[in-house]
Amino acid sequence: MEEQQERRNVGEKEGGQPIRNSGPTGLEPEEHRIDIVEISHRDWIESLRTAEESTQSQSQWPRIPKVPQMLRGTQDFMKFYAPRLISIGPYHHGKPDLGPGEIIKRQCAQKFLADSNQDIEALYINVQSNIEAVRTCYDMIPTNKYDDEKLARMMLLDGCFLLQFIRGTGMTKFLRNHQLNFVEQDLFLLENQLPFGVLKLIFEGANFKVGLPMEKNIIEFITKIGMPEGLSSEIQLKEVNEEPSHLLDLLRSALLGRFKMIRRSQPEQEQQPEENGKSSSSQGGKGGLCCRCKKGKQRGIRQSFRHIKELKAAGIYVKPSRTSSLRDISFKSYFFYGHLKLPPIIIDDFTKSRFLNMIAYEMCPGAPDDYAVTSYICFLDDLIDHADDVKELRSKHILHNLLGSDEDVAQIFNEISNGLGDPGIYKDVKARIQKHYDKRVNTWIAQALHDHFRSPWTVMAFIAAVLILFLTGVQTYYALPGN
Repeated sequence: MEEQQERRNVGEKEGGQPIRNSGPTGLEPEEHRIDIVEISHRDWIESLRTAEESTQSQSQWPRIPKVPQMLRGTQDFMKFYAPRLISIGPYHHGKPDLGPGEIIKRQCAQKFLADSNQDIEALYINVQSNIEAVRTCYDMIPTNKYDDEKLARMMLLDGCFLLQFIRGTGMTKFLRNHQLNFVEQDLFLLENQLPFGVLKLIFEGANFKVGLPMEKNIIEFITKIGMPEGLSSEIQLKEVNEEPSHLLDLLRSALLGRFKMIRRSQPEQEQQPEENGKSSSSQGGKGGLCCRCKKGKQRGIRQSFRHIKELKAAGIYVKPSRTSSLRDISFKSYFFYGHLKLPPIIIDDFTKSRFLNMIAYEMCPGAPDDYAVTSYICFLDDLIDHADDVKELRSKHILHNLLGSDEDVAQIFNEISNGLGDPGIYKDVKARIQKHYDKRVNTWIAQALHDHFRSPWTVMAFIAAVLILFLTGVQTYYALPGN
């Protein structure tokens, strides 16, 4: 007992919390341990009764969760979930390898304050007056390391840097081109987010003499990330009456064809539930992920097709959707062929990181419960097995490959979906595809068209042969006596 008490005292001396062992995989087991031995039975029963109330009323701003524990032990955790250059918020603040980024943040923050004509002391007081709301946005242990003054300084510095980076003016003075790409990736990591309420506190009083208002800058920045220039389909955003939780949440809603409103007002006490967008498939409801995302195996659907090439052999052809919303997936069957419409997207070096962090966000309590990004990835994984599948999607202008080889793109989607659960949002689309796929006559006709009419020359030859036969018949008819 004395040794146990001594170990507890040592842990309390270091930040007021037990010592945590953080390995290279990012595991933090002590942070999630719940000791049920040292509390009385009555207190334990009472804690269960009030658990739901404390969860619902813990913050006026939405929480910024950490990556779920089931993902923290993955081999590439540090590569896809941890910042490389710039830390935002308390989760990765103070790490030695991110030290140079602190200098860059100060320079950019000074530029933002000068351009926005704001007094830093007034901004600091404004942020500090909301510091309790900030604390409840994050996990308790990381924020307990900082008193109110240090946490307010962190929020103000990180917020000014973030807004200046979004504005984009003069950033080449502080960052090289390759660093700009890494910072852009860092800004969309789940554990590298700032409450959007903090950003509003900072930019609401901004008065820029040149350039767009801050709200317009944010919209343009997110739109550029969600749908870069060069695609034939522009991203079409429909405003919903809800404020974003953070920058990653704003990007996610934009990819789903919506845009959460950026209002100039103080944060509200309650957040409205996210409005389910419309799509050509049934929408997912609340609840956990339901089954393994394996090819040909989804609960309630006997799925025998495995990839794009098999669908093409059955007369099912892919076409780009009219919008770039990830929800815009539909299938329509005709007599002996069908059209599967998919939204066009760009695949680059940061696609995997962004999708992984959005999926991790959807796994967290309090996040949007439609699992739209998870469902999209699982659906696309059903269609992509090999490089030939990527080639077909690329030829139809659905996948715009800026990554490299088609094999790399196929591997990315297979790795992202590995171990995911498919919520089944697109089960109706899959059922219609399967119904068309099961008609053998469609496969025979499609195979015949593919074998004999694969080029314009064969089509022309067939038309010429039919025309010759027709003319020969007419000539024979008129050559008969009496005609």
